[in-house]
Amino acid sequence: MDQRQSAYTVQGPRGFTLVELLVASSILVVALLGIASVLPTADVTLHQAGQISKAVSLAQQMIETIKNDPFTELTKYHGVDTRNTATYPTDEPIPPLPGTAGNFMGGTNVTRWKDDINLYLASGVGITGGYGTIVVSTVASGGSGNAILRKVTVEVGWRERGQDFSVRLATLASAI
Repeated sequence: MDQRQSAYTVQGPRGFTLVELLVASSILVVALLGIASVLPTADVTLHQAGQISKAVSLAQQMIETIKNDPFTELTKYHGVDTRNTATYPTDEPIPPLPGTAGNFMGGTNVTRWKDDINLYLASGVGITGGYGTIVVSTVASGGSGNAILRKVTVEVGWRERGQDFSVRLATLASAI
């Protein structure tokens, strides 16, 4: 065996040098700091997305409730603002007759909706500091001047970190 060959095979495995270890550690620290700086923004964005999702669900809930009322009663919801109970429609008759299809439960429906919006602390499903509004407008009238198509717009809003947010959904209701 040649003297040169044995010199190459005698060397053992080399480890990392201190400089290589410091460079690798520095790269890792910079990468982790970059990730850590994104977390607060991601948390705020996730919270806002959750609030918007809840608001959409609450607005849709009220639209579905209103769609179950007779077309002739829809205008009673116009101008509802859950921050002011004077804007709530009045249930008819008072008290409602159990099992009667002709009952109008507008005031009860809005009160229930307001409670759902403000239920945040108890169950986490509501909107912190939220409110709801309803606008009903006539879109089309028939030959006799009676409304045959109405637009119902439901808005759920809230104030957070000094900024106003809201979600607005609209649907059409037909007398036909």
